[in-house]
Amino acid sequence: MRIGNSLYNRFSSRYHRRRGLATVVTGAIMLSAVGILGTTAVSWSNSNLVTHQEILSKSISDKTNKITEFITIENVWAGQNTMIPPPNKFLNVTLTNTGNIGLTVTEIKIDGITSKVTPITDGEIVPGRSYSTIIYYEWNTNDVLNVYVTTERDSIFRTQVFAQ
Repeated sequence: MRIGNSLYNRFSSRYHRRRGLATVVTGAIMLSAVGILGTTAVSWSNSNLVTHQEILSKSISDKTNKITEFITIENVWAGQNTMIPPPNKFLNVTLTNTGNIGLTVTEIKIDGITSKVTPITDGEIVPGRSYSTIIYYEWNTNDVLNVYVTTERDSIFRTQVFAQ
């Protein structure tokens, strides 16, 4: 019996030593996993917050600038160039930036008997400056024409003219 007890004690002590080591290793693995998951969660939420902050900042800036941009449609006059074949009628549109920020005109739309949208590629206007362009449009005498000017920030300015 003594031999049996000593074998039991020998195996029992070895089992308890391993059990203590397993607890420490398991605890270290769990602590590492929690640390990695926590770091990942914090990094993800931080990058997500920064992205939302940039979007909000840009949106506020665009809305504020949209409120402060203003164009005066100063002069719209109809003309005809008889030196070229039809369509030889045109409208000369002059715009002045009376706001306090620069803006970019992206299109001018003419509504009358027919409608014509003209994209503008060189429509940057600094404050206090004017921009003039010619749009070929078949108008008739005493036509009522609506002129719409659209900016890059989607502001739309409108005036009404008589073609003569």
